[in-house]
Amino acid sequence: MSYNISSANFSHPLLKPILLELTAYFKEAGISFFVIGATARDIIMELHNETSGRLTYDLDIAITVNDWEQWKKVEDDIINLENFNKDPNQKQRFLYRGNFPLDIVPFGDIMKSNYKIFWPPNEELAMSVLGFSAADESALKVKIDNETEIKIASLTGIFILKIIAWKDRNQTNNKDADDIGFILGNYLSIHEERAATNYYDQVYGIEPFKNTTAAAVLLGIDIKELLKNHPETIVSILEILNEELNKKAESILINQIIETHKTIYYEEVLQSIQNIVNGLNEK
Repeated sequence: MSYNISSANFSHPLLKPILLELTAYFKEAGISFFVIGATARDIIMELHNETSGRLTYDLDIAITVNDWEQWKKVEDDIINLENFNKDPNQKQRFLYRGNFPLDIVPFGDIMKSNYKIFWPPNEELAMSVLGFSAADESALKVKIDNETEIKIASLTGIFILKIIAWKDRNQTNNKDADDIGFILGNYLSIHEERAATNYYDQVYGIEPFKNTTAAAVLLGIDIKELLKNHPETIVSILEILNEELNKKAESILINQIIETHKTIYYEEVLQSIQNIVNGLNEK
């Protein structure tokens, strides 16, 4: 299925031109890319006639590359495009028209056996790209103004990437937990028809019913389906979530979600995580 979005609904005026320029470059280079992060989230909300209520000031994409030699060529090619230059302080970051950040995350054969990439030259900076292949496989095709087609991560895919990213960087900020809480709070509303048609008893039959915990039931079902060919990612997500469940009130993830979402309470978040775990453990 292909969707269409009007660029008039983009939260930043530079999103359309940067996406058009990147699409043209990567098509010519024969490299696949898909949009992740806040821009993907916002586009999905717009596709369902919802808004995130947040302003997006950057763009995150993931690309499939074979090795660091290919990455270096991509890096050089993008820098040579008229409107792009490299951020000197962050290896994955470029700047569009001077100040609009573009983060490009490479994955694919460039990964090592532990699903991490290690940035050259000294390989001291590591980044987990676990889940990226699954998110790519399940990405949605979206046309901008009925013209240029891009791929964006589904909300399920974004949630998976956020859980894994949170594990890597929760000590530095609570942004990933904030995004996880946002998805929990909105997942059911944009999948309401499918939930009612296909999973009514599981989703709407829980007692007591809360939008957040019911959304988590559906998320558990959807994550398990998305990752059916990626058991290693299911194992990692279960390890992360079970560790937080065992910590209960001391859980960093739960507390960060509560801190960033004042209308969601401890019991809700705890039960939501448990519902996702139950879904992933379903035989």
